[in-house]
Amino acid sequence: MNGRIDKLTELTLKGEMYVDCVPVKREKEDSEADALCKYILAQEPKINEYCAFTGRFNFDGSVVGDAFKRGGHKFNLAALDKYYLKPIENLSTMEWQHATADYKRVLEKGILGIIEDIDASIRIHKKASELEFLNDLKKVAFALIKWCEKCSERAYELACTVTDAESKARLDRLSKALLKAPKCKPSSFYEAVLSIFVCFSADPDSVGTLDRYLTPFYENDIRSGALTKGEAKEYLKELFLMLQASTPISSVHFTRGGESHFCIGGYLPNGEDGFNELSYLIAESMVELPTYIPQLTLRWTSKTPREVFRFMMELERRDPHKRIAFTNDEKRIKCYTELCSIPYERAVSYTTVGCNEPAFLGAITGSTSKGNILRCIDTLFHERSEAVKGVSDFEQFYGIFEGELFSDLKKILDYDDMYNAERSKDINYISSLFFNDCIENAKSLTQGGGNVVIASPMLIGITNLIDSLITVKQFVFDEGLISMDTLICALKANWQGYEDIRAFILNKGKFFGNDDETSNYVASRVYKSLYSFYSGRKNIFGYQFLVGDLLGYNEHHKWFGEATRATPDGRYCGELIKFGIGQSGGRDRGGLSALLNSISSLDPYAIGCGSTVTNIFLDEALVKNDDSFEKLVIMLETFFKNGGVHFQLTYVSKKDLILAKQQPENYSSLRVRVTGFSDYFVKLKESIQDDIIERTAKKE
Repeated sequence: MNGRIDKLTELTLKGEMYVDCVPVKREKEDSEADALCKYILAQEPKINEYCAFTGRFNFDGSVVGDAFKRGGHKFNLAALDKYYLKPIENLSTMEWQHATADYKRVLEKGILGIIEDIDASIRIHKKASELEFLNDLKKVAFALIKWCEKCSERAYELACTVTDAESKARLDRLSKALLKAPKCKPSSFYEAVLSIFVCFSADPDSVGTLDRYLTPFYENDIRSGALTKGEAKEYLKELFLMLQASTPISSVHFTRGGESHFCIGGYLPNGEDGFNELSYLIAESMVELPTYIPQLTLRWTSKTPREVFRFMMELERRDPHKRIAFTNDEKRIKCYTELCSIPYERAVSYTTVGCNEPAFLGAITGSTSKGNILRCIDTLFHERSEAVKGVSDFEQFYGIFEGELFSDLKKILDYDDMYNAERSKDINYISSLFFNDCIENAKSLTQGGGNVVIASPMLIGITNLIDSLITVKQFVFDEGLISMDTLICALKANWQGYEDIRAFILNKGKFFGNDDETSNYVASRVYKSLYSFYSGRKNIFGYQFLVGDLLGYNEHHKWFGEATRATPDGRYCGELIKFGIGQSGGRDRGGLSALLNSISSLDPYAIGCGSTVTNIFLDEALVKNDDSFEKLVIMLETFFKNGGVHFQLTYVSKKDLILAKQQPENYSSLRVRVTGFSDYFVKLKESIQDDIIERTAKKE
């Protein structure tokens, strides 16, 4: 890095680039939009002699701010107070939502072009509420233009005071550029990055598909000689530093990347793979920074060259902050076009945001609540055991189980709709300005303004559920070694007095992840049921439901587990339940190849392309050894070719993880992938640490 970026990095990691809020007194006669505009224009930009960009501002909660942090969204705050991280019936709890603004639209039109779109929508809509919303959007758009003018003045004032010629020229250029972009369509790569820098305040979350919408500006400037690769990396690094600086250093999220997760690569609208020269620069620029935010995912396609996949794997291997994950476009695009009926040209604009939730450029994640899918097994064996005592075969048992499953899934969706209904009482202005379809539909994104959105409540405990069904099929019906009555009694006794049976199940069970006929059949059968239930179902805004399974930052697997009684997979009452699609606790005895084969074959329906995560925990030596690493690259590429959706890697010895929990002061730099994000192991909550330790580490 050069000296300028080094200095900005130092300031960022000290927390000194975070933009403090300027309080504004709100008058009684101020409308929400008027108060918002007044607030924006009262802020002061963060700028110093090292900056090539400025224009970022934060919200303090006194006005209706952005749709990610949700400051000033009073109905959302009330809903959070009632439902956030508070399991209802041990079945559902409300969670946060992620999103990404439509930066492509900003770069193609500028804010003035967006104002023209608002005027066009005003001519079409007739309802007073719709016209009021659109006129309020227009006010906010003009306030942003005035904000840029204020930032331009501050840059000019600073340029007049600095003595260094290079800094003076850089600030003078910034001052002039802020009068053009994002007001108008940018004319250079520099102005395009500046536009993103400014508009990020409207939705300080994901930057979406950064490589594809910046590529035209990059290629034009490189071709004309107006830009070098080195200069492009400088601008990208400063942008990424701004993403890091958007989280205050006092926040536990400062060392996590869930707030600014984005994608590179993937299919373009013309059907070609989109990984290009700029994609390389983006990935390299991010990894060269000693920061934690942002984090990115490579969208792999069947057309992705092996050398690209290996390059990204090598970057991931070298990155001490574990900021890179991988997802499969083949499975996801199939799901979004065929199952969700999203047009191909919009389906390919998806990105993964937050911990790994899918969102489309200019769209929010339709739902992110957490559901306890294992509760139906609890209910079946502890409250409705008489219904399964006399069944003659697994098919009959499965039919009864499926009825209980569907009943719980329906309740989970009902709660999810309830959370969204509460959120929809708020009207958002600044984020809706940059979200697809909100202007055209004259509707806030909080009220379902977008047309291309998917809803993905996350089901915790899917692996436990599959393993419980495998236990019943294998030991009760296929082998006849345990009677249904005995199994029911063992569970109601929490395995007390039945320790030998539990040990036998754990030692001989054909658990998920071992690529055998029984476990693969049961896993696929479960996903067939999920497909049968979710296919065609829509939430209150008309968004297709997909299956999610990840955890996020919070201990849902602990909270749900504490109130879930013993289950046939050998789980004790109150024990943690599992999240993501994978296996742990030594149950994946067949090794990594078998685990990957099991995961890639379980969902031919692609219903599981919602907020899903596959954690792969490897022995550190496997990754450090070059020969083993080459085999790993081929194995994971094959995993995607066979239908796997996602993977993220952690490689550290289990011994070190155990010692890190016991002696955190000696392992303060140990980082791991968690559930779509990475963090220092010693900073994680104990239940999440325990889950990571349980993930099996095997040499292949």
